[in-house]
Amino acid sequence: MSYIHGIQQTVMPDDYLDICIPFGKIKTYAASSTIHDRGSKNKGLSIVVAGDVKIGNYGLDGSYQITTILQRGDTFGEFTLYASLARTHHAQALTQCKILQISEPAFRSLINQHPEISDFISRSLAIKLHAALERLDDILRLPTYVQLAKLIYQSYLTTQSDVIPLRQSDYAERLGVTVLTAHKSLTKLYDLQLIEKRYGGIAITNVERLKHFLKDSSSLLPL
Repeated sequence: MSYIHGIQQTVMPDDYLDICIPFGKIKTYAASSTIHDRGSKNKGLSIVVAGDVKIGNYGLDGSYQITTILQRGDTFGEFTLYASLARTHHAQALTQCKILQISEPAFRSLINQHPEISDFISRSLAIKLHAALERLDDILRLPTYVQLAKLIYQSYLTTQSDVIPLRQSDYAERLGVTVLTAHKSLTKLYDLQLIEKRYGGIAITNVERLKHFLKDSSSLLPL
């Protein structure tokens, strides 16, 4: 579940993916296997063809903090190409997955022949950067329960479903807080009657009410 509003704008459509495939190699990773480590300096664009990839980092206590989960059409590794930067996160196969890996020379050839791919990547990067800055601002300014409400609303925007199949531990991982803090934040949203408990997750009680709550609380959502 991404924090990005309008996540479809960052997911490469199948016709673009078909253009990219001849320029790279598809590698299959077993579940739990490492795709790359934080700090790696290997340059290249990676595109998820099938399966799920979790992106995150390990804390000092050894716990894994998930930043996001990538699925078909999601891209990563752009900073290694555009700015020669090291990888900022650890990438691991959450399920068996297939990753299209395009080397730097092949990527240059790809965007020279297909400038629409370069335009897509640039726009996708801008949206991801906007989302990261928005998330940072939320961490600095908003109470955890408001951040959680926003995350729930973002999930609704992505899935168009008011039933969110996530557990307390999932929310804790997404927000970078303890399970106890996530529980307290969920309880606050229950008390505000914005959400209700469902087996295996929660349900939004009233989408419009949640939307207006966020508008009043953060003034950050592009409503």
